Amino acid sequence: MVMAACVGSLLLGAAGCTAPSTPTPTSNPPTVAPIFASDEEALAAATEAYTNYVETADLIITEGGIDPERIVQYTSGDLAETEMQSYRSLQQQGLHGTGKSAYSNFAVQAFTPDAPDGEGILTAYVCSDVSGTDIVDAEGRSTLAAERHPRTPFLIVFDLNSEGNRLLVSAANVWDGAGVC
Repeated sequence: MVMAACVGSLLLGAAGCTAPSTPTPTSNPPTVAPIFASDEEALAAATEAYTNYVETADLIITEGGIDPERIVQYTSGDLAETEMQSYRSLQQQGLHGTGKSAYSNFAVQAFTPDAPDGEGILTAYVCSDVSGTDIVDAEGRSTLAAERHPRTPFLIVFDLNSEGNRLLVSAANVWDGAGVC
């Protein structure tokens, strides 16, 4: 990331990112540490980020949408705003959730550490399972359609937080492909 900023600054003629005009034999090119040391580390970080997102979403829903801003620490972009609007809607309607959602078959689809902004650096498949959850009114009556699909395959997109050291969920798109759930 720093390298990209310096390249952009060089094109604009900014000082501070310029390299010496003649490299000396003792100078080494700058090295950029990889975001993750291995595929296993990327999978572990994505799994942790998604777990934090799901657990926080469940908590906010169970509490009837109170303090929806809590989801922002685990999401980015449009997803953060969409989630908060959904939680506010629950609160306005006097609804709350019961139970906990689950997921399975979490697998990294692609890892692109140098993806342009807005495209995500990591994508993963997951099977979301909401069979153990419900949205109920003040009297405890379910407000969900009886024919809802309890298990849904998703393609999850992750971005890095502003410090570049933690993954955030930036999109959760229903996946049409087979084999996830």
